[in-house]
Amino acid sequence: MRLFKGEPLALHLPEGLLHHGASVFTTLRVEGGSPLWLEDHLHRLRRHALALGLPYPGDGVFLKDLEALLKAFPHAPCLRVRLAVAEGGWLSEAGPHAPPPLRLYREGVRVHLTRYRVHPDLAPFKTGNYLPYRLARKEAEARGAFEGLLLDASGHVVDGSRTSPLLFRAGALYLLEGGLEGITREKVAEEARGLGLRVERVHLPPEGLQGSLLLAGSGVGLLPVGPPPPELLPLVERFLPTCYTE
Repeated sequence: MRLFKGEPLALHLPEGLLHHGASVFTTLRVEGGSPLWLEDHLHRLRRHALALGLPYPGDGVFLKDLEALLKAFPHAPCLRVRLAVAEGGWLSEAGPHAPPPLRLYREGVRVHLTRYRVHPDLAPFKTGNYLPYRLARKEAEARGAFEGLLLDASGHVVDGSRTSPLLFRAGALYLLEGGLEGITREKVAEEARGLGLRVERVHLPPEGLQGSLLLAGSGVGLLPVGPPPPELLPLVERFLPTCYTE
């Protein structure tokens, strides 16, 4: 028996998922009924599950769940879908999503370098062991910032609490390595190469972030930190969510 706030909790979740964060998940955006990069998300979810010894139930169960979830929100312009694999099963959920307002893609947002570090073994995987990222986001928001940046054990900036950071400098786009392999970030890198930009993977300390920082993620697309330089506008616009607000 479980009680939550003194009341029986009618929720039966596997022990590993409920108490230990023994799960992997992926989050994707749905626009106009179309999931963005669904195949890539399922491929990463499968790889991460197998790497951590979690039983992947097959793409088919998630495709079936996704069909039911989309039918539950027939008129929503934008959805956030979360698909998870745990020791005792899988979980699929969806709800309406509102990306940042359009003005922030023009003006940029603020970031905060937090005191939190990624797990030395789990950083590449999108796991339910999510507490450092949650704390980093709360610390950043308490300081009026949109995003909190996390370090690795060597002091490199490797991840954001909900996005993957990139750096633009002197005609090159740098992917900050050491954190989660972000799907949106990889799509941004592909598009940047198509636009003639040089793309490199680097490890950088905070003092090395000289240039224009960008935040890539399913929920935001590509969001600049501060006003983006003119040469970055085509890249930002390419990943602009269609369901933004003014």
